[in-house]
Amino acid sequence: MRKAILTVGAAAAAMLAIGGAAPALASSGSTATVTPTAKTVSPLHSDTTSASGSATQADPNHGPVWASDNMKEAIFATQVPNKPGHYNVKIAFGGSTFAGFADPRSAAEGSADPGGPLLSQGKITGSIEYNNIASSTAPDAASVPAVEPPNTSLGTVLSQLFDGNNGPAASTHYLTSYTPGQDSVNVTGTGNTWATGETYTQAG
Repeated sequence: MRKAILTVGAAAAAMLAIGGAAPALASSGSTATVTPTAKTVSPLHSDTTSASGSATQADPNHGPVWASDNMKEAIFATQVPNKPGHYNVKIAFGGSTFAGFADPRSAAEGSADPGGPLLSQGKITGSIEYNNIASSTAPDAASVPAVEPPNTSLGTVLSQLFDGNNGPAASTHYLTSYTPGQDSVNVTGTGNTWATGETYTQAG
């Protein structure tokens, strides 16, 4: 899935609660149970942006790749009220980390070289929601492995949850923030361009 860039800056405070608390599933009008339906870790997860440049890697299906993530995924699934066989699923990313090799930001978001070489690392917070999924089977936590193979997509994790018996989501929404734990380094020698603690957010 290609991510649309939203903003850079003070979104960090708004995102802090997402990684640690049981999230609400907006379209269902209800709150997920306190305990996640399932948990998994997706290592070496490719992260994409819309800022293509000299250092991004091409992925024709998902967009320019700028980082590799270690995703810790807490999966919350609830039945849509009054719609048997339909489910809302939220995957939260608390405790996840990224290691970037390209600048994911546009010029409007502070990048002097969108998609250019930039070494960064830090934490990821946020979530993705899959709304109104039709499935002939209920969510099955046992089908989601504790650790996924490298570069497993979130769509694959979702399919595992339903034993492959689910249809597409009626809508999908995500809000993900990236906060460097140290100043990023522009390897062309022009200095740090993404400062420690400066949050960059993608939404769609």
